[in-house]
Amino acid sequence: MHDLVVIGAGPAGGNAALSAAQAGLDVLVIDEASQPGGQVWRAPSLGVTLAADPDLTRGQAMRMALGNAKIPIKTGFSVWSVAPISDGFEIALASEGGPEMVKARRLLVATGAQERVVPFPGWTLPGVFGLAAATLMLKTENMLPGKRIVIAGQGPLLLAVAAKALKLGKVPIAVVDYNGLGAWLRSVAGFARHLPSFGQGLTWQAKLALGRVPIRRRSEITQAFADNNGLLAEIEIAPLGRGRKQRLRVDTAFIGNGLVPGDEILRLLGVKRVPDPMTGWRIAADAHGRCGPSGLYVAGDAGRIRGALPAAAQGRRVGQVIARDAGITTSFDAVDEAPEFERFADASCRLMQVDDARISTLPDEVILCRCEDVTVGMVRQAIAEGAQDANQLKHFTRLGMGPCQARMCGANAAALLRSHAKVQPGAEYLTPRSPIRPVDITHMAGQFDYADIPVPKPAPL
Repeated sequence: MHDLVVIGAGPAGGNAALSAAQAGLDVLVIDEASQPGGQVWRAPSLGVTLAADPDLTRGQAMRMALGNAKIPIKTGFSVWSVAPISDGFEIALASEGGPEMVKARRLLVATGAQERVVPFPGWTLPGVFGLAAATLMLKTENMLPGKRIVIAGQGPLLLAVAAKALKLGKVPIAVVDYNGLGAWLRSVAGFARHLPSFGQGLTWQAKLALGRVPIRRRSEITQAFADNNGLLAEIEIAPLGRGRKQRLRVDTAFIGNGLVPGDEILRLLGVKRVPDPMTGWRIAADAHGRCGPSGLYVAGDAGRIRGALPAAAQGRRVGQVIARDAGITTSFDAVDEAPEFERFADASCRLMQVDDARISTLPDEVILCRCEDVTVGMVRQAIAEGAQDANQLKHFTRLGMGPCQARMCGANAAALLRSHAKVQPGAEYLTPRSPIRPVDITHMAGQFDYADIPVPKPAPL
């Protein structure tokens, strides 16, 4: 039984663990990755040397602080179920070493964000990757696959991946930006609230201009085409509204349309979502991260999409709040930087907005749930036949029954339900169930020898 278990060792979870441990709590941190840092402050793979940048520097500083504080961290562990118990929470884990169960009087969920992709015909072809996958490869291996690449979608991550690809010597055939120049200019006032990040964004823009990378603004990929081997060979780009479509020969595409909270554990514990004008929804929590059952907290993008720096600041504050709730007097000496980033985060999220009308007009043949090959047309048919919520869609079509458990298709399916059915608020999302992550059966069995299996004596005749 630990005073506090933190699920997620990114900017929010890592900093919360440091604050709580400094106050005197017994803290355990659990994370799927091999090292703390999360997606944004991710550590490079062993033997890979990366040029210094702010994210790498911040991640190294946090990893060093966690090590110096001697906070136990279970890396490489998947949390597949969490349940409330009389004196706290019971967390089920799995790893190569087998299953484990840990208990906590208090639980902090800091599981970050998940990528959202607006699908199009051909988006499941080999050679099409998410922008999040691109950042993972850049941060861990300092590489990107492909020779003729295109980067498409919306939001600041679009420019970040394009600029880093250029640094690797991979000049994108095009950057396809759903937003127009006007949308970016309207975001300047918000971005300027945090000058270091604003300056970094301007540097990315300048590098793309100097590299003569074509930027197709107010445009989107409308279709991807395969070669004779079934691999990505061409994409079709269309401007929003009127304009001529263009086909480009490519072998790799990186696509992404913003982020949504990774909140499965919280919803499994009964925490409600509330509407959010920027990203669709956020977790219902108070200003100090308290949510749901007593002793449950959230910090970072798992609760509301704000970005890495606000998540780190919130994590430090929530860690102190947890210590106070445990009866330890703290001075709240962590600087609450969240207000400084509020307008910056809003500006970023505004560029990542996906309205329901955009999903409702997708062609019937587009695959919505790639795990189960469920198309947009199949969802529309299910709604016409009486499916009025996400769980009924699941029964009618198998949508959300694959390995990703609707993490990729859930937001888009919800948009279709809102557009085509009289769905009750909240019913457009699947009821969360364990296991919340795919679990390797060997991780559940653990390490054993058949000689270790007790064999009962034969029953008497």
